[in-house]
Amino acid sequence: MKSSYKIWGTLTVALLLVALGTLSLFWAYGQIEQAAEKRHRNHIVIRQAQDLMSELKDAETSMRGYALTGDEAFLEPYLNVREGLAGRLRELRGLTKIPDAQVHLDAVEPLLTAKMAHIAQVIELRRKQDTAGVIALVAKGEGNRLMDLIRDEMNAFNQIEDAALAQNEALFQANLRNLFAVILLASLLTLVLALLFAGLTYRDTQHQLKSLLHLETLRMLETQQQANAALQISEEKLAVTLNSIGDAVIATDVETLITLMNPLAEKLTGWTQAEAKARPVSEVFHIINKDSRLPAIIPVMETLEHGTIVGLANHTVLIARGGHEYDIADSCAPIRDRENRVVGAVLVFRDVSTEYAIEQALREKAIELETAKAIAEKANLAKSDFLSSMSHELRSPLNAILGFAQLMESDSPLPTPTQKDSIDQILHAGWFLLELINDILDLAVIESGRLSLSLEAVSLPEVLIECRAMIEPQAQKRGISMTFPLFTEPCYVKADRTRLKQVLINLLSNAIKYNQTGGTVKVDCTQSRTGCMRISVKDTGAGLTQEMLAQLFQAFNRLGKEATGEEGTGIGLVVSKRLVELMQGKIGAESTVGTGSVFWIELIHDTTHHEEYTKAVNTVMAASPIPTGPDKRLLLYVEDNPANLKLIEQLISRHPDLRLLSAMNGQDGIALAIGQVPDVILMDINLPGISGIEAMKILRQDPITAHIPIVALSANAMPRDIEKGLEAGFFRYLTKPIKVNEFMETLNVALEHGEKTIKEQEIMTTVEVALENAETGPGTSA
Repeated sequence: MKSSYKIWGTLTVALLLVALGTLSLFWAYGQIEQAAEKRHRNHIVIRQAQDLMSELKDAETSMRGYALTGDEAFLEPYLNVREGLAGRLRELRGLTKIPDAQVHLDAVEPLLTAKMAHIAQVIELRRKQDTAGVIALVAKGEGNRLMDLIRDEMNAFNQIEDAALAQNEALFQANLRNLFAVILLASLLTLVLALLFAGLTYRDTQHQLKSLLHLETLRMLETQQQANAALQISEEKLAVTLNSIGDAVIATDVETLITLMNPLAEKLTGWTQAEAKARPVSEVFHIINKDSRLPAIIPVMETLEHGTIVGLANHTVLIARGGHEYDIADSCAPIRDRENRVVGAVLVFRDVSTEYAIEQALREKAIELETAKAIAEKANLAKSDFLSSMSHELRSPLNAILGFAQLMESDSPLPTPTQKDSIDQILHAGWFLLELINDILDLAVIESGRLSLSLEAVSLPEVLIECRAMIEPQAQKRGISMTFPLFTEPCYVKADRTRLKQVLINLLSNAIKYNQTGGTVKVDCTQSRTGCMRISVKDTGAGLTQEMLAQLFQAFNRLGKEATGEEGTGIGLVVSKRLVELMQGKIGAESTVGTGSVFWIELIHDTTHHEEYTKAVNTVMAASPIPTGPDKRLLLYVEDNPANLKLIEQLISRHPDLRLLSAMNGQDGIALAIGQVPDVILMDINLPGISGIEAMKILRQDPITAHIPIVALSANAMPRDIEKGLEAGFFRYLTKPIKVNEFMETLNVALEHGEKTIKEQEIMTTVEVALENAETGPGTSA
């Protein structure tokens, strides 16, 4: 007992000494922090004083450069510091804590004001071109005198601060030495106390160990008695647990003889524990494979040899004593004694018949869904084929209507005014019908999920310039002014270029169409907080009510605009919404009745694209005239539709330097091409017999016709049809109804390409002949 008191006394003294040492450390550290803070403040004050003088010198130098040259560029340093010098002086005075130093700063303040006024006066005289006044003012030397006085005061200020810095540095070093001494003393004291405390503790521990050995012997006797009682309680708890769990349990010994069964195991097997005890587990637990109906291996023996075994759910069937069958999931684990020896196994299983039935139903449902999906995909494919076919069937008669109407419009002699009005009505209605067909097909392709977009970095300024060039003539006809944003740096969005233009043209066209006469359309581009670029189109039209806004983006819903006489399909906004969403963007609108509407789209801002920005210019190319020459150019048109053939014949007849051959099917077209070798071939796609694509491939394989440009001229205008045609090898792919200028421009390019190819072949032939002659040598014949 006495030794314990000694230990506690020693520990108390040690704690007091440690606390005293800790307080000393904190005091020394506090002194260091104070000295460091003062030293840091001195550094800041000195640096800011230097900065003040440097800026004042810059201002004076700026004034001199301007006075000598009159170049405003010299004034930039002066303009940058003139407003901030007084504030910097006040800030410097607030930082210094030395009264003598503050006196010098007080003396500098009026001098600095006078100096800046002198500089400003010189600059003002130079701006007025008063060179004589500038020379006279500088010659007085007032500026130099003020600068010398400021420099003297600031030098005195710096000397005071330098002295304070040296004093604080010395104090900092002294405090560091004090802290090191306190740490060393505290460490030695702690070591001595630790050794003393360890010795006393060892002596007390030896004494207490002897007492504990005696007490432990008494406790062991008592613990043995308690363990026997606890074992009995544990067995009772185990029985309660086995009877209440939701799994069936069978326990065996190392001979695989049953030692225990819970009530659920009795129910599923049809055996009571009294009947099954000491019987082999295979006699009671009779299982088969669900699929093969052959006996399954009971995992108890494998568990005794290899460890825990988990069975496969829904593949094992338990056959009860009475013949009833259960789908089960089972597992088996070894039972080990305290020496980790295997003394038996515990088999756990449960009835999964209900779960298996649910899984089976889910599998059957999944099969039904897959079947339904396949049917839906087949229907979508059929729908796309139908739309492609309908596109062709609708465009073929439209081609004849619009083509002949364009010919009549430019025929010689020109049509009468009455005829001209009728032709205009035909063209207007025809182009509107074509627009309607295009919108419906676009919507159908998008909703079928077959529209493929090429998302890439698209220059927004270039796209807007192209859209402006396309839409501005429409605005000018209605007297509507348009405003587009000016870009000072590159701006790219993640989009499909063609589809982005389609969306913007739709929004701009609506803003013009539903605007008031003399109104405005304003396009803005702003960056949102979500990292997207918002392109908004604002008009000054009648605006939309909240009810109308709620019905936007519904197919064929024109929100009552059909009563205004403005033509429209009611599909454009729906197509635009689908396209924007496919480009991972958003579309929306705000409107105020009587003020106008704002339609906007948001697309991902591509900040990683850093190509050089060049301003795009959209030039509408007029059809170039076909080059004339001594010989007529020969064209071959393969077309089975007489109306389409007649249209091209009349169009070509206006060019005396062109001659047209025609064929009604692919086989005749191939024969004519090989026999006549035309300069350009125009090829329809849907032909009797072989298709235009097949005919084109045959002509490409023949050396006689392989070089001839073949232009597709088809009513198959679906995007996948065009892509398929270009991939097959057509030189160009034009859709019906044709636009005359576009057709003639394409024909011109094809003729030039064919002529260039022929010249290249002639050069190659000449080179080959020359090489052959060089190899055979003079005087020999090859």
